Amino acid sequence: MSKNPYSIRKVAVLGSGTMGSQIAAHCVNAGLEVTLLDLKNDGDKPNKTVEENIKKLTKMNPDPLGLPEYAHRIKPGNFEDDLEDAVANADWVCEAIIEKMDIKKNMMSRIQESMNKGTIISSNTSGLPIGDIGEDCSEEFQRHFLGTHFFNPPRYMKLLEVIPTDKTSAEVVDFMSRFCEKTLGKGVVKCKDTPNFIANRIGIFSMASIMPYFFDGSFRAEEIDFLTGTLTGYSKAATFRTADMSGLDVISHVASNLYPAIPGDERREVFKLPEAFQKMVKQGKHGNKAGEGFYKKVQTESGKEYKVIDPASFDYESQIEPEFESAKKAKKEHRTSGGRLKYMVHQDDKAGRFLWDIHCDLLLYSANRIPEITDSLESIDRAMKWGFNWELGPFERWDAIGVQESVKRMQEEGRDVPKPVLEMLDSGRKQFYDKDKGTVFNLATGEVESLSPPAHGAVTVSSLKAEGKEVMGNDSAGLYDLGDGVALFEFRTKQYTLGFELVQTLQEACEKVKQDFDALVISHDGDNFSYGANLMEAMGAWQQGQKDQVKQAAKNFQDTAVGLRYQPFPVVVAPFGRALGGGVEFMLHADKVVAHHELYAGLVEVGVGLIPAGGGTKEMLKRTMDSLVEDEQVDPIPNIKEIFKTIGMAKVSESAQKARNLGYLRDSDVIVMNRDLLIAAAKEEARTLAVVGYQPPARPDIKVMGNKGLSSLKLMLYIMHEAEFITDYDKVVAGKVAWVMSGGELSEPQDVPEEYLLKLEREVFMELLEDERTQARIEHMLKKGKPLRN
Repeated sequence: MSKNPYSIRKVAVLGSGTMGSQIAAHCVNAGLEVTLLDLKNDGDKPNKTVEENIKKLTKMNPDPLGLPEYAHRIKPGNFEDDLEDAVANADWVCEAIIEKMDIKKNMMSRIQESMNKGTIISSNTSGLPIGDIGEDCSEEFQRHFLGTHFFNPPRYMKLLEVIPTDKTSAEVVDFMSRFCEKTLGKGVVKCKDTPNFIANRIGIFSMASIMPYFFDGSFRAEEIDFLTGTLTGYSKAATFRTADMSGLDVISHVASNLYPAIPGDERREVFKLPEAFQKMVKQGKHGNKAGEGFYKKVQTESGKEYKVIDPASFDYESQIEPEFESAKKAKKEHRTSGGRLKYMVHQDDKAGRFLWDIHCDLLLYSANRIPEITDSLESIDRAMKWGFNWELGPFERWDAIGVQESVKRMQEEGRDVPKPVLEMLDSGRKQFYDKDKGTVFNLATGEVESLSPPAHGAVTVSSLKAEGKEVMGNDSAGLYDLGDGVALFEFRTKQYTLGFELVQTLQEACEKVKQDFDALVISHDGDNFSYGANLMEAMGAWQQGQKDQVKQAAKNFQDTAVGLRYQPFPVVVAPFGRALGGGVEFMLHADKVVAHHELYAGLVEVGVGLIPAGGGTKEMLKRTMDSLVEDEQVDPIPNIKEIFKTIGMAKVSESAQKARNLGYLRDSDVIVMNRDLLIAAAKEEARTLAVVGYQPPARPDIKVMGNKGLSSLKLMLYIMHEAEFITDYDKVVAGKVAWVMSGGELSEPQDVPEEYLLKLEREVFMELLEDERTQARIEHMLKKGKPLRN
């Protein structure tokens, strides 16, 4: 097989506005060399615009950079002085300048003059025809030209639409799709070069079809957002909060450009947005960036409040709590958004009729766009999930509602159902997806096909289930055969908490791995790795007087977490999203961690009045002491203070790179950009460790500083308390962390066995659990979802 002739190390991003600068930032996150260009400024600072926009990157929230200092890796320049060299040296040129066809065409001509053979050029346009942008350039240029439509913000939004033209080389399309998946971590959807591609075409239609229900007074904005939020499988931002985030001016611009570009669209008139909406745009109510849109954040006597607009007066008023009886029942009786959606659309009340009507619009419109915008219904679903953060794509929604019964109702109501959907039902297939069998119906061909992986080479728990790879499991956890001698342990609990049964199952799984496998990976398909120990379960047992059970459970958890390091096989933990408390302790004791770039890891136990007692306190100290040079002249206290602050202030990383800086990851641990490739990458690391002849390490001795260290940490706490930086009970709990890290009642610095510190962890944990102030913190966290500062 011939080697692909393309590789990308150097990137030139043209245009340093909101999207261009953040695309540059994300390329730097991925380890690429980046030059960022914009218009030349007059005077002695020709790159002023770019330099200021790079500086803005360090102040944005959410942060576009993995670490703030990455901003220094972006090389600034301007189109007049630096374009020729930047293009000549680039493997990929990404154009992100103003959305005007003539300006983009002119830029393509300039790029063509300087590009080397094999350089890939892309446009980040959100709607202009890709083929038209490059049509005046040479055949060679057009073979290497395509669209790469990032969604804002590029670091966090998974979707990247890749749009080839009729002239784009298939080899270039394939390479860029793989590059954007693996190196940039994007969820790639290939689109046809049609107006606004996939996500904005469907997303703006959905938004536009819902707007009349607000502007005619049928529903308040917060009521629509309640019904089109997580209740029914949309995003947390729902409809109008999403509009505010996107920018109402942007939505107006997209819709007005779409209307003349789609003369054959059967629902074209929907894109004529309500006059009242256009009035909002003219008044500057552009959403979050303007401080007001459908919602407005205002300061009141009781604090900050998000008020909502009145469509008649355009004044802002306090929100109401949406009240729909059918929604209450749906939430009570159905755990999944699909179940709630199916229940709601069959209710003959105001909310049910609204949800039925907007779903008829969405589902029929989406089906009619095949094969116009794509041949794949999977691509439409993924575009909406990855680009708009919907939990369920349009065709997943249709399956949840029930295709056969909903089509019958649609026809009875006089709605036109697309012929391919009717043909699917006539063939005997009653749903688009059969995830148990791993198949999907292709509306473009009328064939049943295998589901495609979310990324090339991806391994998911859902695919393992479909292939019958489960070895053992229960409601809390499962063990799967990943192949090649590697097993995968999956968390199944709510919020992936580490409860009594899950810990017991992991112990049993380790015994199974000893017998039948060579290595173990710990990960799963969820949105977050773990929220830590199951506090509700522990408190429930404690309040029922089962203190011995809780004590034993704490011991079992510690033995299991720390025991990962001493299993006779390598253990690789693959965390992502939030990894808190015990989830971090699993990471700390793995032989290797393969982490997703978006890792928000933290030992947060102090926030609920406890300490990390699954080996976390011990291990953070050990890592600190191991990092110091064996030199009597080196004072370890400053390093211990830093790690003490990390635990005592419950610091949570904002990226995998920051997790490394905090000590939760080692330099030898791996960071993966694409979440969908995490399990596959972890499997390869586990195989490598097993193949070279893995042997577990010996249990170590750990140096503690005794009273010297304890006094230093207590002084630090005293100063923080006097400055009112920490509360009275913060000082007590953090003092217990200091006690463990210093080795307890030891007068002199000395080496102690690992088990000595683990015993101190357990003793302090139980002591704190007895304290009413800790119990108050735990109860507050369970009820309110945030720490109690007592």
